[in-house]
Amino acid sequence: MEESFAREGWTNARLLKRSCESLLGISAGLLADGKLNDQEIRFLDNWLSDNLALTSTWPGEVIFSRVKSILIDNKITEDEREHLKQTLSDLIGGTLQETGTASGAATSLPVDDDVCSIVIKGNRFCFTGNFLYGTRKACERAIIERGGVVTSGTRKDLDYLVVGTLASRDWAHTSHGRKIEKAMEYRKANCLIFIASEKQWVESL
Repeated sequence: MEESFAREGWTNARLLKRSCESLLGISAGLLADGKLNDQEIRFLDNWLSDNLALTSTWPGEVIFSRVKSILIDNKITEDEREHLKQTLSDLIGGTLQETGTASGAATSLPVDDDVCSIVIKGNRFCFTGNFLYGTRKACERAIIERGGVVTSGTRKDLDYLVVGTLASRDWAHTSHGRKIEKAMEYRKANCLIFIASEKQWVESL
């Protein structure tokens, strides 16, 4: 019985990885001409609807919910189009690993893997990098609505620095890298600042 469950789990994991790879291939195809038209967005919506297992994992769930939110009023604005285009572009810039995160994602950055739960209410947050969840304003709004405080930069009284999933592997040479380095400097001075991945943060919402 246990062997049967293990085989089924392995098969599902393999199929899920294949679906993730397909999502990357489709995204690359949609952006091949540097544009993303209405028909292509609707195609992506239909494909994700036919692959629902992928929409319950990271980052398929975020792309699925974003496409649905774009189409909910049956009107696609240029801001929505550009944001989805940028998200897909960032995704195909790397390769999806078995964990469902993008290559160069927050898992390869100096995040605290032992952050079990993130308490939002009453704590200070700073965001850095690019987020699958949405625009920076959308991320900040999610914090404010839940009673948290948002800061524009890394400071000594910061509680959490959240690193976007699409942050570069070469973080030390980027603008978001400076925020991370500053947080690490403060931690050496005994400031209790947690560096969390976008996935950890989203799971706390």
